[in-house]
Amino acid sequence: MPAVAALAAVALALSTAWTPALFVVAGAGMLGLAAGWVLLLGLPSPRGTTATLVGASVILLASGLLSRELRESVLPGALALAMIVEFVHQLARRDGRPRLVESVSGSITGISVLTSIACLLLIPDDPDGVAATATVMAAVVAGCLGDVARVVGFADRTSAFIALAAGGVAALGAGLALSLDLGWWVLLFAGVLTGGASHGVRQAQSILPTLARRRARIASGLASVLSVGVVAYALAWLSLGPEMMAAITR
Repeated sequence: MPAVAALAAVALALSTAWTPALFVVAGAGMLGLAAGWVLLLGLPSPRGTTATLVGASVILLASGLLSRELRESVLPGALALAMIVEFVHQLARRDGRPRLVESVSGSITGISVLTSIACLLLIPDDPDGVAATATVMAAVVAGCLGDVARVVGFADRTSAFIALAAGGVAALGAGLALSLDLGWWVLLFAGVLTGGASHGVRQAQSILPTLARRRARIASGLASVLSVGVVAYALAWLSLGPEMMAAITR
C-alpha cells in the first residue's frame, strides 16, 4: 500500500505542470480506486456500486474538461450529480437492499475521495500551483516512512508520529525549495496534516481482511493519496489569494 501511495504521489507531482498529463494521471487513479473500492470495503451490490463510482469519476473528470473559468463553478454540481447517481443506484437495486446504510456510506465516501483529487484540476498550472501540489505530494511520500516504521516493528503511535514529522519536514523543505509564497508554519502544518492523514487512511484499512486481494490493496494506497488533493487546492488558494480566480480564467 505505501508503495502504491508513493508512486501515485510522484506521478501526480510530475504531471501537475501540464494539464493534459494531470487529467490522465488523476483519471487513472480515480478509475483504479473505483475498480477496487468495493473489494476493499466488502460492499454489497458490487457491480452496481463499481459502476456508480466509475460514473462519478467520469462526471468529475468531464467537469474539469470544460474551460478553466467554468471548472470551479461546475465541480460542486458534478459532485451533486454523482451523489444523485448513487441514490438512483440504490433505488434500482433488485436484491432487497441488504446492508443499505453500509452501501450508501461506503459509496459516498468513495465519491468524496474522488472529489478531493478532482480539486487538483482547479489548480492553475503556474509556478505557485505546481509548487502547492508538489509540496503536498512530497508530504505523502514522506508519510510512507510511518508505514515502513510499522512494518519493522515500531508501535502504532510511534509510526504515526514518524509519519506526521516526516510529512511536515518534507512539505516545509519542498515549499521553501519551490519558493511557495506561504509562511513556514503553514507549510509545516499542511505537511503534518497530509502526512498524518495519508498514513492514517492506510493504517485504518490495514486491518481489513480484504487486503489479501491485489485490487483492494491498490485501492487503499490510492485512497490515501487521492483524499489529500483538497489540501493542495487549499495551499494554492492561500498562496494565490484573490489571484486564484484570475489565474484560472486566463
